[in-house]
Amino acid sequence: MSPTATTTRKRRSPLAPAYSVEHCFLAASRLQDKFGRETFNQEALAGVIGVSAGASTTDRLVSSLRQFGLIDKTDIGLSLTDRQRGLRFARSEGDTAGFREIALEAVDAAAVFQEMRGDFGVKLPPEDAMIARFEEKGFTQRSARQAARALTESLRFAGVLDDDDNIISELEEVAGPIETAEAAVTEEAAEVTPIKEVDFEEAPAAGEAVEPASEEAFLARPRIDVPLGAGRAASVLYPAGLTRSDVEKIYGVLDALTKS
Repeated sequence: MSPTATTTRKRRSPLAPAYSVEHCFLAASRLQDKFGRETFNQEALAGVIGVSAGASTTDRLVSSLRQFGLIDKTDIGLSLTDRQRGLRFARSEGDTAGFREIALEAVDAAAVFQEMRGDFGVKLPPEDAMIARFEEKGFTQRSARQAARALTESLRFAGVLDDDDNIISELEEVAGPIETAEAAVTEEAAEVTPIKEVDFEEAPAAGEAVEPASEEAFLARPRIDVPLGAGRAASVLYPAGLTRSDVEKIYGVLDALTKS
């Protein structure tokens, strides 16, 4: 091998939830209805949520659920946590203060979100500024945008943002009912992932080792997510090597179908 030869390795972003607490709470609630306190595996989880067990979106959902502390993983499988049960109980009982407290605990259970909240202080920055802050912490642009959106939506779901995006430290100062998660899911149901957010990372070079799917797994080829509502989503995967123009053509067809 030439002394000047180098090995190019794919850049990986730090671990962060890909989905909001709201999205994960909806998914976990469906799992709770199905399994209660029983243990289940990722294949069973995928069956309940309505996604493929081996899809990267499923890996990211499981990772987000674990980071928020809504599910645990043991040697025998996955199980729902007391945090998820407490969050759902507070919701069903109309305990707004209790719900907000547990929801904020879930947000801060994700280490990078807790760190970012500490950096922000009392004001949530504009989205572009948040994305830049995540990029400073080593996130790719796509992952930074995804994490910024998940954090913002999680704080709104927890009810700790006022109309001016001030982060309220004293939960008793927050007035008003909790917004229904079902309504938020319905709003997203007719939109596929914007084309500017499709991942066009290059595929691994020939002969390069590919790590198995894990909490930090991400897709090394173009992908478009199509929300189906009620916490469900379909992930359309393309072979590596397609041009952006190729994917844009396919995207146009999917976008038209969802709006027909």
